Amino acid sequence: MLSLSRAVLGFTALSTVGLAAPIQQRQSSDCVDGVTRIYTPDLFNIYYYNDVPEFPSISTVINVMNGSTSGSAQHQVARFANLSVNAESCTFGWSQAADRSFSVYDNGLVRFSQLTGLPAGNVTASTIEPFQSEDAKGGSVDFTFWPESVGPEDHVGGSVDCGAEVVILLTKDMVSGGPGSVTMEQTQGNGLWLEHAC
Repeated sequence: MLSLSRAVLGFTALSTVGLAAPIQQRQSSDCVDGVTRIYTPDLFNIYYYNDVPEFPSISTVINVMNGSTSGSAQHQVARFANLSVNAESCTFGWSQAADRSFSVYDNGLVRFSQLTGLPAGNVTASTIEPFQSEDAKGGSVDFTFWPESVGPEDHVGGSVDCGAEVVILLTKDMVSGGPGSVTMEQTQGNGLWLEHAC
C-alpha cells in the first residue's frame, strides 16, 4: 500500500513546481465599472501532514484540503503583488469560467484571512505564523457544488485591506463545513481574484 507521504509527494509533483518562480501574475489595467480585477495570484502551499516534513512549495493550482481522520491538510497562501499605491476598496473573491478545470470533493467551504505579509525566505506553516493576526480581515468562500454549474460565475468573498501587496491565507473550514478538498486551475477569468476601485 502506498504510504501517505509518497502519495502526498506524488500529488505535489503534479500540481506544484518546488522552489521555482511563481507563475507570472496577470494584471488587467482595464477599469470596468470603476473596478480593476487582478487574477492569478502567486500561490504557496502550506502542508500539515503527520508523516511528511515541512517543506516550501510554490503552486500554479488552487488546492485547499483537509482529510480530517488521516491528519492530512493543505492550506494555501495567495499573494497579489504590485498593486497600485492608490488602490482603495479592495475585495477578495473567486470566479469560475465556462471552460475550466475545477473540482470539489465532499465539502468545499474554505475560510480566508488576511496576513500582514510574507516571510523573506520559504513560505511554510511555521514561517507565516508571525504574519497571522486574530483581528485580521477574513471570511469564507464556498466552492461546494459549483463545479456542476454550467457557465461562468463570480463569487464575492469579502473586503480586505489594500496595500502594495495583499496576502490571503486559505484554510479548509472544518467547523462549519467538514472534510473536503477544492482544486482549481488558475487562468485569466478562473480562480482567485482581488478587486480594487479605480
